[in-house]
Amino acid sequence: MAQTSNNKRIAKNTLYMYIRMGVTMLVQLYTSRIVLNTLGVDDYGIYNIVGSVIVAFSFISGPLGAATQRFYNFELGRSNKENINSIFNHSLVIYSFLSVILLLVIEIAGLWFINHRMQLPPERMDAALWAFHFSVLGFVFSLLKVPYESLIIAHERMSFYAYVCIVEVLLKLLNAFSLMYMTVDKLKLYSINQLVITWVVLICVISYCKRELVYVHIQRMWNTSVFKQLLSFSGWSLFGSVAAMSANQGLNILLNVFYGVTVNAAMGIASQVSASVNQFVTNFQIAFRPQLIKLYASDRQEALKLLMCQASRFSYLLLFALVCPLCFNMQFVLEVWLGIPPRYTVEFCIFILIYALFETLSAPMCTVVQATGRIRNYQLTISSVMFLNIIISYVFLKLGFSPVIVLEIKCCLDLVYLFIRLFFMRRMIQFPIKLFVKDVLLPSAMITIYSIIFMTIISNFFEEGWEKLFITSLVFFIQFVPLIIIIGLTKEERMVVKQIMIGKIRRN
Repeated sequence: MAQTSNNKRIAKNTLYMYIRMGVTMLVQLYTSRIVLNTLGVDDYGIYNIVGSVIVAFSFISGPLGAATQRFYNFELGRSNKENINSIFNHSLVIYSFLSVILLLVIEIAGLWFINHRMQLPPERMDAALWAFHFSVLGFVFSLLKVPYESLIIAHERMSFYAYVCIVEVLLKLLNAFSLMYMTVDKLKLYSINQLVITWVVLICVISYCKRELVYVHIQRMWNTSVFKQLLSFSGWSLFGSVAAMSANQGLNILLNVFYGVTVNAAMGIASQVSASVNQFVTNFQIAFRPQLIKLYASDRQEALKLLMCQASRFSYLLLFALVCPLCFNMQFVLEVWLGIPPRYTVEFCIFILIYALFETLSAPMCTVVQATGRIRNYQLTISSVMFLNIIISYVFLKLGFSPVIVLEIKCCLDLVYLFIRLFFMRRMIQFPIKLFVKDVLLPSAMITIYSIIFMTIISNFFEEGWEKLFITSLVFFIQFVPLIIIIGLTKEERMVVKQIMIGKIRRN
């Protein structure tokens, strides 16, 4: 009964996240168009170039947020609210010091970079500096928001999280519209408004936590043990993110050295496609993450193993439902979007989506590793294998292989990551690898192989175009749904689905 309740909560939270994603994607696309038209190509380019200095540091907030959320969820699983308040206050201290340090570092390094390395129009330098300074302050506000935002996600208040994200993109749309009617310097106005929006969102998040999570409040306290745990865990999480970022940037540099900027452009497009498609499964993963950590903290090992297998299998199949028809129509989709895409773009997109599929299988295991708190050896091992990608790719590129080889190697190594993570699961929670193979890998592989063979046959009857895109996608989903029911669900899961459907029919 408890597990069924948890599954319903995950489903409900996933729905909120998908509503958020749908609204934000549509509004962001329209907002980008308005901003480009009103700012103009030059000012829009200046804002994005200056913003790239901030983006270089923005990866920090992700692992820190995940680390903070882990400690919240762990204590929620143990029903220890006093410790949650302690973690919150110690997190605020860490984030406050980090904000001050990064503010100084980014301001000093960024100003030097803008003044000495960037090629900006002299007459727009003043506006560019405005954009830079306000972007830095916005980044600091976003960093200070992390302890509060992690608290909301840890308590699974996804409805508010979704609402505040929607409000944020609507305010950004309003900012874009304001540029159409103001006669002041539009780049300066846009930068100021973006800062104000970040501040408003921060205030909303803080206010919600104060009103709804009253047991968490700011107070003077100090516990060296808690501080060290937070700092150590965050440090190793950050180390893993730096390693991943370095490995990815290393591949981009290799491609640039051997094949030039055109191939880098193709890789950039592939990364955009992957990021957009990945949003669909990321929302599901955000919803199940708190439950995994709570189950570990409450020592419900069997429920933890079951949910981990379910999350891996459902994440993979959810993403595969988008990736499979997209890959069989990639050439046409890219032509509609870009006109004539750079060479290798189609191949890059396909392989980077395959890599994303493999990663979804591992995502729940990464969460469980975080739940245990024993992440040092895990991060060192995974990071070492990540850097192998650069070494192996260099050898193959030196031998004259196509640039696509770097992503083929990346996909192969991701399978190695998967079994490394399974090894750590066996050590940390006595997770049987046979269970993962039986409940996740076998059904996922069977559905994948059948669908690929089926789509290959169907695709041969059509030329590239709208007709092929529509018919192959429709036919794919017609055959995919029965496969999910027959192969993708366990007997118990089919019974739950059957009971839900019977209940809805009776109510109607």
